[in-house]
Amino acid sequence: MLAAKSIGYDSNPMIGFDTQKVSKIINLPEDHVISMLMEIGKQTKPAMQRGGQLSLDKVVFTDKFT
Repeated sequence: MLAAKSIGYDSNPMIGFDTQKVSKIINLPEDHVISMLMEIGKQTKPAMQRGGQLSLDKVVFTDKFT
């Protein structure tokens, strides 16, 4: 979220949430699904280093699969 960073906010995708509970809380229509949750806010400390991240040439392919 580059735009959020430019105004002093940070964002982070969330995993491990209960989609059924969230759907009930927000009264999500039955023909919709939650694919992701994102938190947005002011950063209070620097982000932790992420380990094991693959380089783009390992995960981005053009016109073929390897």
